Amino acid sequence: MRKYKTQIKILAAIGLILIAAVFLTAAFTPQERFKRFAAPATASRESTAPAQVDLYPVNINTASKAQLQTIPAVGEKTAENIIRYREEHGAFESIEDIQNVKGIGAKTYESMKEYITIHGS
Repeated sequence: MRKYKTQIKILAAIGLILIAAVFLTAAFTPQERFKRFAAPATASRESTAPAQVDLYPVNINTASKAQLQTIPAVGEKTAENIIRYREEHGAFESIEDIQNVKGIGAKTYESMKEYITIHGS
């Protein structure tokens, strides 16, 4: 009988420890709404991250294939079409002229127009 009572006490203690562990884990785990206040990345992470670069607007008259592919809705094939169009017809005179490129219609133009330019770099 004594052995049985000792086993019950041990099981109860283990149960209490498990419950306490669950509550402590919940108490010290950041809630979704507080994640934005988390500590910034460590110095080692920051040193390996590339510096922030302004990608936009992309000059469609001078951009490389890789640069053109950073524009939303422009994949490899469309970037090639833009370059081919430039080579055949010369520089774009306005950003609206990009709609003359095969595969770029009014809907695609609307999604990309804020990311492109014909001036500057």
